[in-house]
Amino acid sequence: MSQDDFFIGWAKTPEIDRRFMMGAGLSIITGTAAVGIGIAARQRPVGPGTWNMGEVREWRGIATAEPYGMLRTLDLDGTERTALLGCQGKCGVSAKIGALAGKPVVVKGSLIQRGRHTMIAVIDGLDWIREDPEGSVDGLAFPQPEPIMDVSLEGEILDTKCWFGAMRPAQGKTHKSCASLCIRGGLPPAFYVRDMKDQTALMIMTSGGYGHNKDLLPYVADPVAITGRLQRLGDLFLLDAPVSAITRL
Repeated sequence: MSQDDFFIGWAKTPEIDRRFMMGAGLSIITGTAAVGIGIAARQRPVGPGTWNMGEVREWRGIATAEPYGMLRTLDLDGTERTALLGCQGKCGVSAKIGALAGKPVVVKGSLIQRGRHTMIAVIDGLDWIREDPEGSVDGLAFPQPEPIMDVSLEGEILDTKCWFGAMRPAQGKTHKSCASLCIRGGLPPAFYVRDMKDQTALMIMTSGGYGHNKDLLPYVADPVAITGRLQRLGDLFLLDAPVSAITRL
């Protein structure tokens, strides 16, 4: 070994060491970037949902508290549509609809939307809903659930508010705590399924026609199988099944 190649901490780094460290550093940076891009590319899209919290407006229609807080309205696109109702935070509003259920009402809030799935996040306070004396229930009443078929499906239980667009990603282990808090607070839970052709479907979960709540918490955001009855409620699909019909995969 020549004297020039001998390492001395306080001396100038030998040329051979400089070349090695430069090459090693560039290799590490390039490799790290490639691994990061590869991992990111394998992640599923977080979803196209949106929530413009600053765009608060009034929505007219017919309200119901069962199985969850919902508004049947023409204000979304001019056709008869159903919007779920939720608060600004992680809570439902079914208990606050009370005697206004089945009556023409005005609801004030901002729209959360993912495709044709919609939720109105109502404003804080007590004046988010009021009776509409000029409204009409003609042709706008909630339909009765229409049975379609008995099904056995595999998928994931999640909360509708976040999946519609309040938070992304809104499924999987990374969202388990948030989804559990939302469902515990009374927001409608849903069952999300994806088939081998990557086709997806979302069904609002009920049990005997009533809403689920804390009973679903042990299964939220985990792979599960559910046997129940698929129903249509206007423009919504419902999956009616008790907790006993849920099995962990």
